[in-house]
Amino acid sequence: MAVLPDWQVKGQVKLASATAKIPAAWKLSDDLLKDGGPTSTRNVLDVPRRSGILTERELELTEAYDATDLLQKLAAGQVGAEELTVAFCKRAAIAQQLTLCLTEVFFEEAIERAKYLDAYFEREGKPIGPLHGLPISVKDCYHIKGQYATLGIVSFISKPVADFNSAFAEILYNYGAVFYVKTNIPQTMMTADSENNVFGRCLNPHKLLLGAGGSSGGEGALIAQRGSVLGLGTDIGGSIRIPAFVNGIYGFKGTAGRIPVGGMQSMRRPGRWGIMSCAGPLGVSLRDLELIFRLTAAADPWTLDEDALAIPWRSLPPPTTTAKPLTIGVLTEDATHPLHPPMLRALRSATVALTAAGHRVVDLDTAGLPSLHGSLLLAVKFFMNDPASTAASHVTASGEPFIASIPALRMEELEGWSVDVDRVWEMHAEREEVRKAWRRVWVEQRLDAVVMAPYVGTAQAHDKYGAPPYTVLANLIDYPAAVLPYLKASKELDAPFDRSGQPGVKYRPAYNAEESEGMPCAIQVMGRPLQDEELMRHLEVVESALKASV
Repeated sequence: MAVLPDWQVKGQVKLASATAKIPAAWKLSDDLLKDGGPTSTRNVLDVPRRSGILTERELELTEAYDATDLLQKLAAGQVGAEELTVAFCKRAAIAQQLTLCLTEVFFEEAIERAKYLDAYFEREGKPIGPLHGLPISVKDCYHIKGQYATLGIVSFISKPVADFNSAFAEILYNYGAVFYVKTNIPQTMMTADSENNVFGRCLNPHKLLLGAGGSSGGEGALIAQRGSVLGLGTDIGGSIRIPAFVNGIYGFKGTAGRIPVGGMQSMRRPGRWGIMSCAGPLGVSLRDLELIFRLTAAADPWTLDEDALAIPWRSLPPPTTTAKPLTIGVLTEDATHPLHPPMLRALRSATVALTAAGHRVVDLDTAGLPSLHGSLLLAVKFFMNDPASTAASHVTASGEPFIASIPALRMEELEGWSVDVDRVWEMHAEREEVRKAWRRVWVEQRLDAVVMAPYVGTAQAHDKYGAPPYTVLANLIDYPAAVLPYLKASKELDAPFDRSGQPGVKYRPAYNAEESEGMPCAIQVMGRPLQDEELMRHLEVVESALKASV
């Protein structure tokens, strides 16, 4: 019998330790697990209801409400923190068995926390804070006191448990949140395929043979299965928005600094410069995402993270039917990255819906903006700005191999490229020109928001997602951006938008109508920097128009 390499043994032991924390009563039967795995065409979203593991009450609590609803019930004493936490722990356990969306499992600690909150409520007659008793899932990179943060890297398995919470998590914990799971990510956290050699490959619950996105892919898959209704992610090139849209949920990347990123586990070289990572929420409703931004700002996050902006969240009036119509720029596509039929249909349909709702729609395709492909190349240069390749060294330290999606990200134009001081100046100068161009168009057209696709297509086959030209733009120019679920792929409805074989149209990655069938589509909405509050209002207006069109 062949002897496994040391890195593989360590990874298997770590995964087994997490799996062992799922109670036997919450394990799925063999018939619900059969025909699963990364080559399966199964949609597993109905499994929690079919499993018999959750009571009718628990199914209602995990399926019928968003976080705001649940907080109202908790505050009114209509549900206890322990009851709610157990329900979501059960559902998260089911999701893990189907999609490998989790890394760390700490159900027992979460239930103890919930019991403490229930005792407080009974004693004081009020919630401990505005998030009292709400289970919130967190991406693996967040430090949670008493838990590991391995980032799916074998050489990090030996790191001790955290004795503190990351800044964002600490704020929400102090408001009464209950943390119960950490979620899966890609090796290096720099691809849209959430796979690593420790916790395995996270699968898309809508269709298991497709990816769950990345790098917050575990969050996207877990929330899609209602194993959570609110989770914490990070985003440096689309890592909140990609998992959100491919899983049919909501995700918001704010302006850098609006949500603190301090105190997270990192495999990057200290002193990183260039494109700043953003923390933010993924969830099942827009109002839940705004709740998290508002509460975080109110906690003065700068006191926990020197890079956080000490800017209060401005309360803007909700949109009304008599409000002034918006001016919305629409950017269709980059010629190097043409949209697949489902996403093109979604964007065209959104444009029609916004026009029908009375909004002024401005075509940005001929506005003289820098190409998305050029902006992508520039962003990738910023991601390659460490001559020491610190992240890669953490991977190779154990002898583990790189996952397949990492070499798939290589771009021909950057073969042999390396950073030096002169190139740093050139990169910053080029970035300034991109930002100037976007500001110019925004001001000249008096834009309120920009609507565009989040990606060329729907969720892709494993290791095929590749580069993120449509999401990384907002990171490069530091504009807030979010994704709204909208429509689903349909071979019949998408057929008129199929340009396969047309001159100048080369789908990258290749379009597969069969794989895309029934998968969630979305639109991305981008706002002005530091006007995250306005973007929230505009998202409500846009979503209202989209819902009216369906």
